[in-house]
Amino acid sequence: MTNAEFTAVQVQGITVEQLLQQFEELKNIVSQIGTPQPIEKDKLLTRHETADFFGVSLVTLYNWTRDGVVKAYRVGNKVRYRQTEVLEALKAINLKR
Repeated sequence: MTNAEFTAVQVQGITVEQLLQQFEELKNIVSQIGTPQPIEKDKLLTRHETADFFGVSLVTLYNWTRDGVVKAYRVGNKVRYRQTEVLEALKAINLKR
């Protein structure tokens, strides 16, 4: 940033302590944005969620399942994928590249 991009701002009606508290709250909010959410170990993903996660089509996901790249589970007549196994498969795919 150049000096031309900065503008002077005069703050009125707020004490230094209040201003510092506002900055501290803003800092906490910004630090939470980059915090990854914990992964649920037994969360099951649908075929569409899994394909979106990999960024591939359903046909490619089917082929990867058939070839053993990622393991699928049948729940009734539905196909599901475990989130932790999907993450492991993604790491394995990235290592091959």
